[in-house]
Amino acid sequence: MASVFKLPSVGDTMVEGEIVEWLVAVGDTVDLDQPICSVETDKSVVEMTTPYRGTVLALGGEPGDVIEVGETLIVIGERGEAVPTEAEAAPATGAAGPVAAAHPAPAPAPPQPAVPGSVKAVPKARKLARELGIDLAAVAGTGSGGSITVADVEAAAAAPTPSAGGSRRERLPAIRRSIARHMTESIQVPQFTSMVDVDATRLLEARSAASASTGSRVPLDALLVALLVPVLRDHPVMNARLDGDEIEYFERYDIGVAVDTPEGLMVPVVRGADALGLPELSAEVLRLAAAARDRTAAPDELTGPTATVNNVGAVGLLAGTPMLPVGTSMIAAFGLARPVVRLRDGAAVEVPTMTVSATFDHRIIDGGASGRFLAQLKESLEAPARNESA
Repeated sequence: MASVFKLPSVGDTMVEGEIVEWLVAVGDTVDLDQPICSVETDKSVVEMTTPYRGTVLALGGEPGDVIEVGETLIVIGERGEAVPTEAEAAPATGAAGPVAAAHPAPAPAPPQPAVPGSVKAVPKARKLARELGIDLAAVAGTGSGGSITVADVEAAAAAPTPSAGGSRRERLPAIRRSIARHMTESIQVPQFTSMVDVDATRLLEARSAASASTGSRVPLDALLVALLVPVLRDHPVMNARLDGDEIEYFERYDIGVAVDTPEGLMVPVVRGADALGLPELSAEVLRLAAAARDRTAAPDELTGPTATVNNVGAVGLLAGTPMLPVGTSMIAAFGLARPVVRLRDGAAVEVPTMTVSATFDHRIIDGGASGRFLAQLKESLEAPARNESA
């Protein structure tokens, strides 16, 4: 009997994937663990392999189609075997959700019964139209029998809207859909942001000295992670999460480092940051940032931070009010170090000053705890040589 391989979740935030490219076609013979396609998730582009061997009987979509986790990705069986119906299909091992109808590439879509006042459209086109707010009654179908296709809906969305100023629509890419979901989920958590100014003189000197001693550029993010970890040890509630009526204190320091990419903000995670020296931290931060930007980071490298740093100064911002990543209790943002005139020994001097802000889960952290945490973080940043070795 033919086997249906349904789209698996390759990350704890994945709910759908967009087919980028098929590496096989209907009629091809495939073996176990053979790559069959690439799929763009909310985090990266991943290569899917098949858990079955046999002949490809049907594909679950075309390049550009978005399918949900648990929907059919590919159907594999014996050559000449009929594609099973939903009721007949054998479930794929480890896949979740109902079996969706497959779309055999060579067969034309079956004619739809004529229903007075109905609009003929393929299911994925209906779903996309709902997401984009497109009225299918106003869309001309170019598919079989006049059925509306995904391309028809996309064309309708891109067409100018008659209005005084005009407008256009475009579908959010996968990463921005994920960001939108996460931000909506995050805002449900009561949270607040506190700020403190830091004299960054010694921090910048420490970065220059470390770069000179290693012979390669030390990213500021790596130094910030190194200086944050000892403070988290002294304030365990900042490296924790609320789970029901209990606080789960993480006994690890997996620090997320926010990275600005062309597709949007991504947060790769430095695992076991407390066990890494500055050279190793630097190499890992640079590697993860590059992987995030070119979308080659593995799904498990983009999930599960216990706390997060966001160097907003890297994009020219003086300060930020970051939103709390779901499943954590603290995120710290570090602004651009700018010259501020201060009095020292009766003389006016310019001091490189960095605004550090942190957002906290207000359900388990109050203003007093946030103040003590930021005061110690300020001390750590202003005396990096002492605190990094602590």
